[in-house]
Amino acid sequence: MLKSWSSRLNGFLIVQLTNMNILSIDANNWVALGLQELLKPHHQLISCASLGKAKQVLIYQHIDAIIIELKTEVDDVESIYAFLRLIQALYPQVRVRVLTAITDAALLNFFTHEINAVQVMTKKASLNKILSSLNLTTELPHKMLPRSSLPALSQQEFNMLKWFARFSSQQEIALRVRLHNKTISHYKRSIYSKLHCENNVQFHERLMQYGFNRTHLT
Repeated sequence: MLKSWSSRLNGFLIVQLTNMNILSIDANNWVALGLQELLKPHHQLISCASLGKAKQVLIYQHIDAIIIELKTEVDDVESIYAFLRLIQALYPQVRVRVLTAITDAALLNFFTHEINAVQVMTKKASLNKILSSLNLTTELPHKMLPRSSLPALSQQEFNMLKWFARFSSQQEIALRVRLHNKTISHYKRSIYSKLHCENNVQFHERLMQYGFNRTHLT
């Protein structure tokens, strides 16, 4: 794949990307190697496997763009969301591209709707689309895309994901977040529908894919 990306890159990105410091946040070493192959020798790529390391880089290094996965080995999607909101507030000039293995449209649409000027691309997309998304010199408008007709998790539903990962009892969740049990049930049914989950097993597999782990949350 690296050789293919490199050959397809010629005459496409090299002309448009020059002298940029790009921060990659992804726990997959192969992704870091692939991006390095794509972007060399015209840019400096700094690869980090977690948000903690990335934050240290941002303190001491000027960064022009960030390419980020929606979860790492130690960071769940909620942590990534909070990080992107922080980047938006503190470094509005930094361009952000999400390149993720997660394919659930409702979650991806949530990020597109809630984070201004972020482009979300799955790793299963065609090479042309991935290359196009990495055209980091293209300025994005305040709202990059119109709201998709596909469903998106609401802010409340997104906030509930960690609680469903942490506790199996809806009554326990209701006590923790100070909501009525019927409200918790409503959120859960809506999330199940949007993520196309048919049962609890599928739902908790999704939560694990999003980086939520009860041993980390308790």
